[in-house]
Amino acid sequence: MKKQKRIMKTFLFGKRFAAVVAIALMVQTGCKKEKGYYDSKPVAGSGNLTAYDYLKSKPGIYDSLLLVVNALGYQQTLTDSSVTVFAPSNQSFKIAISNLNTIRQSLGQAPVYLTQLAKGGDAITDPKAKNKANRDRAQLDTMVSMYIIRNQYTSTDFSVGDGQTVATVRNNYPMHGQRIYGDAEGYVGGGAALVEYADTKRSLFVSNWSKSTTSSVDIKTKNAIVNLMSDDHVFGFDSFVSRMTLIPAPPDVINPKTDSLWVVFPAGSGYTDGQVSPGEVYKNLFDNTVGTKFICYISVQNNWYPILYWKPAKPTPVNSYSMTSANDSKENNRNPRAWRVQGTLADPANDTVPDEQWVTLDVEQEQDWSSNYQLRSWSFNNTVAYKAYRLVLLQTGDGLNPPDQLFQISEWTMNYQDPNQ
Repeated sequence: MKKQKRIMKTFLFGKRFAAVVAIALMVQTGCKKEKGYYDSKPVAGSGNLTAYDYLKSKPGIYDSLLLVVNALGYQQTLTDSSVTVFAPSNQSFKIAISNLNTIRQSLGQAPVYLTQLAKGGDAITDPKAKNKANRDRAQLDTMVSMYIIRNQYTSTDFSVGDGQTVATVRNNYPMHGQRIYGDAEGYVGGGAALVEYADTKRSLFVSNWSKSTTSSVDIKTKNAIVNLMSDDHVFGFDSFVSRMTLIPAPPDVINPKTDSLWVVFPAGSGYTDGQVSPGEVYKNLFDNTVGTKFICYISVQNNWYPILYWKPAKPTPVNSYSMTSANDSKENNRNPRAWRVQGTLADPANDTVPDEQWVTLDVEQEQDWSSNYQLRSWSFNNTVAYKAYRLVLLQTGDGLNPPDQLFQISEWTMNYQDPNQ
């Protein structure tokens, strides 16, 4: 009887032990990484290929990218330059072209294809159509450059802090990379290293960026590190359609090197240029960057606002203009709300031309701004080449909340488009 009990205990222990072992094996098996999705190993033999040859070795995947690379002259860069490539697939281009043609169809326009965009206006004789095709090709060039970065970066290089800002090969346009981790086995961030790649739009605010992710990283070639963009990435990030449907602004006719530019404050106000901040002065409006601004004191109670003057080197016609809001204009209610644009045939060496000799060309009221760094433009009919122009500020704020006692913008342009073109 005792022997039978010992046998029974041994049997039960053996069953328990087997069960524990089985559970342990299940847990261990469940925690293993699935092959293929998680591993980011260099492609076999890729180190013997240039970046260009590597893309060619993947027929049916990167044909669209190779098409624009060849058409726009990037082949040499991908062959002998030290670069990092974020390669969009055929699917990325397909989504972008489909989005564009959906818009064109709604406008009653014929569809366009990547081959046409890459050719530009080479075979077009109509001047307007040729100019449009060449502009589209230039936009395509800018977007392709966004995927080719100066110097070689691995995913580890994008792991420091909040990532790293990098420059495109042709335009030194700022892009941003940050290492992240994919999800795995129900764990957020439990998978392989990826790179979140972003178009910064030259904005200091991350919320304004357009981001996408890679599907594979750190593929080492002879001259480059190649990262593969996810198939759901749209070529050009979120700007492909807007760039290809863009009606360009007329040329800015202000030349800060040859023209006279000054700001005048109301008599008795005591305000001066640079009083708020010595580095944020009037000339910043003409440096072609939203990273700088002009800021000055105003008095809402006394109705004291600045007048912005521009005198071209020679009389120049103007029929449109633009302003760009600055970094914290929206939050602090510092945007212009009402103003008038005027021109004069007199010859002001300063602000001594009397008001009656100024011709009002445009008046705007109740203007609101939806965001910081917002570019807005206005047009009017004019062919007269005035000797000087001025922008007279009349009101700031949004009309709802008490305005700040400061006014600021980051850019001001004056433009002219020939009515016959």
